[in-house]
Amino acid sequence: MRRNSLLILPALALLFAACGKKAGNSGLLVPKDANIVVHINSSSLTSKLSWDEIRQTNWFKEMSNKTTDSTAQQLLADPGKSGIDTKADLVFFMRKQGAGNYMVFQGKLKSASDFEKLLVQIHKDKPREVKKDGDFSYMAADEKGVVLWNKSNFAYVANAETPDMGNKFQPGTGTPHAFLDDSLRIFGQQALTLKSSDNLDADSRFADLVKDGSDVHIWTNMSGYAGNMGGMMSMMKLNLLTDGNVSAISVNFDNGKISAKSKSYYNEEMSKLLANHKPENISAEMINRIPSSNVVGVIAFNYPPKGLQELLRVLGVDGIANGFLADMNYSIEEFVKANKGDVLLAVTDLTMMAKQDTISYGPGTKPYVYSATKPDLKILFAASVNDKAAFEKLITLAWQATKGMTDKMPPISYKLENNWFAASNSQEHTDKFLAGGNSNLPFVSKITGHPMGMYLDLNKLITSMGGPSVANSTDSTAKASYDLTIKMWKDVVASGGEYKDKSVSFDMEVNLVDQNTNSLKQLNQYFDKLSVYQAEKKKKFAGSDMPVEEMKEVPPVVAPQ
Repeated sequence: MRRNSLLILPALALLFAACGKKAGNSGLLVPKDANIVVHINSSSLTSKLSWDEIRQTNWFKEMSNKTTDSTAQQLLADPGKSGIDTKADLVFFMRKQGAGNYMVFQGKLKSASDFEKLLVQIHKDKPREVKKDGDFSYMAADEKGVVLWNKSNFAYVANAETPDMGNKFQPGTGTPHAFLDDSLRIFGQQALTLKSSDNLDADSRFADLVKDGSDVHIWTNMSGYAGNMGGMMSMMKLNLLTDGNVSAISVNFDNGKISAKSKSYYNEEMSKLLANHKPENISAEMINRIPSSNVVGVIAFNYPPKGLQELLRVLGVDGIANGFLADMNYSIEEFVKANKGDVLLAVTDLTMMAKQDTISYGPGTKPYVYSATKPDLKILFAASVNDKAAFEKLITLAWQATKGMTDKMPPISYKLENNWFAASNSQEHTDKFLAGGNSNLPFVSKITGHPMGMYLDLNKLITSMGGPSVANSTDSTAKASYDLTIKMWKDVVASGGEYKDKSVSFDMEVNLVDQNTNSLKQLNQYFDKLSVYQAEKKKKFAGSDMPVEEMKEVPPVVAPQ
């Protein structure tokens, strides 16, 4: 239970902390070359979901009742006794150091002495020595980490076992380096005593991200993770996809939805490419060509074919691509000529149907025929065509390359007409899309007007997939869980892809059925009720066999002849 007590510290801090006063741009202590940063805006989160609300949940009460360790019980009852300042933000970051990686979880202290007493109490069965190094105290927390603190801050530092992706191409170099406790301690001290010039806080992009007031902020900078690639890989410039490219994401729990906004910033060479080859916006006319009002999901985007060609050249892989295509009597230039850049993939008309299937045991044995409930749906793929002859050649080559691989797949209907190529498992869908109808879909305005748009009807997906099985089940908890779920989730909407101010932006929303209640409160209630249903199910089936109606038919085992 000692380790569980230690793990409760960051969990409680995440759940209970509230924001304190900040200094400088963001007021956070993060190395400027950190690869992954997660910032928790505690005041915003706790204004939406209080500690008292969490304590009233059944899962929390059950966890408290099962906790026998006195220290853990005290922390659950009063997190303030940990010595952690529950009015300060929390930061997690991961950083690459030479051949290894380490991670840091840090926050502020209200009482350094209480924090030290807590650590000593946690390790009472296997006492750990508290050591001093200048203004810092530290302790080996477990086999992989160190806890250190001074009068105002604490940090938990541990190895992060993330292999160098570039070194995976070199034998014997894919295993990450593990740092010893002394090194981890130094990393922690450096993190808590950063100079302004070494702080990510000095990067206006990070400072602007944190200042937007969102609940959670995520920063990623994968520079250096391409590693030193040997052999053929060294002739490519794949590091352009990582070096100098950063992503800034903010997440909010709003009323009726969980929203996320992201900005991706690129290095000079990638920025030049994106500025010279901007995608066009997808249109409502393209989405409304989908010949069904029963849409489960759709993703549509536009890309500049010449931009794709330039990207391959910049990365140094255009020769490899042309060499591969030359074997099929094709080229990148022909691909660019064939395509206009619009792409659409849609899933519609999802139902669950009882279907017969056959298992063949080979010559001389009788095949086994059985019935099973499987999803039945229509899938549509479409792409805009720039040059018909070049695209027809592409289709022919693709068909020849996949011949034999699709023999056991459902038949696919495809056709090129009116500057569009369409393919579907439904001939009717193919023909109607090419004819150019207008389904007037209600979500179209939410995803068009941008280079990329995505829509997923969660409620329709859940009812189509789960409804039939629940209707035939005698498990009351399964029915209750299903009813709860369809009353919770509505849809997912995403759009973006514009290049502006040296960045590409995307927005995404996960919408809930209840649009008036804060999504964090709804999630708390949702998972609380699910935990109750799960507990009831375990209690119901404890010590008894699974009901016959819950068992699935299993095909017989046939011994080899």
